[in-house]
Amino acid sequence: MSSMTLLSESDLVSVDLSFDDMLALIEQTYALQDQGGVDVPTKIGVHPSYPKSFLHAMPAWVGGPEPSLGMKWISYYPGNTGRGLPDSTGIILLNDPETGQPVCMMEGMYLTFLRTAACAAVTAKRLVDQPKTLGLLGCGGLGIRSLQFMRHVFPSLETVYVSSKRPESREQFCIDMEKGPGKLVPVDTPREAVVNSDIVVTSVPPTSAPPVEPGMLRDGSLFIPLDILNSWSADALGDFDRYVVDNVEAFPGLIKRKMGRDALDKNAMISTQGVVSQAASQPPRSGRTFVGVCGIASIDISIAWTMYQRALQLGFGTPFQIR
Repeated sequence: MSSMTLLSESDLVSVDLSFDDMLALIEQTYALQDQGGVDVPTKIGVHPSYPKSFLHAMPAWVGGPEPSLGMKWISYYPGNTGRGLPDSTGIILLNDPETGQPVCMMEGMYLTFLRTAACAAVTAKRLVDQPKTLGLLGCGGLGIRSLQFMRHVFPSLETVYVSSKRPESREQFCIDMEKGPGKLVPVDTPREAVVNSDIVVTSVPPTSAPPVEPGMLRDGSLFIPLDILNSWSADALGDFDRYVVDNVEAFPGLIKRKMGRDALDKNAMISTQGVVSQAASQPPRSGRTFVGVCGIASIDISIAWTMYQRALQLGFGTPFQIR
């Protein structure tokens, strides 16, 4: 009889994968992909009639000494919060790498927030030394995880500027996240967070008035829009000297979608995988760097597989008989 393990968000929280373990898994997976040990096609999707909605299928096989295999299926329905539902949902399906049999289905958004913020931190620590200031635009789940991971890899942080649409959300964020390196300072405008920061991380919804405008970012700074396209105005594209991205095939198309034309100098792109594995030349510290965390399924699946294995060891999860 064939069976699967079902893992809820509470199960995954109980597994308690450490930040160091997650960062190490991401580094290993990036390096393995750079060496050709990963099969990860660009995500495909469908776009239902609900405005600006999508569902993406993200399969991956990751080789190496601890192979993993599976797919993430993620949805986005903007405005769902008005119905009392989350805008984004996700599940991850895992298959046995040796037999192809399905072995696990887990909640996907908890891991998505963790890995997105962790990927940003893995990349940032190779591009900037001892940053003192961090600017956060957005106080949701990604903002929380971004602060946690940046604090973890950069104990040098002295000040964290926090911007959000509503004053009460940024003020509460600063109260809730007070403990850790870097004094949290709520600011009235996004500009205050951007112009004063060595690293700027954004996680904001689509808007007709993107908060990051030309000339805001300081020389030598990193700009990490975890929302990819939402937070920066089209005119700001010319401010960047280079782009360090985890999907060099898909990234130009994303920029074209925002700009309405081919506007990216592909010679200015550097793969995150090459930077992490040190196969690519390390970018200079001067100028402004755009870090594109496009979201590649190999990272999700390698982390999910480790979480699944640890959940089995700890006795978490619910068995489900397929047939």
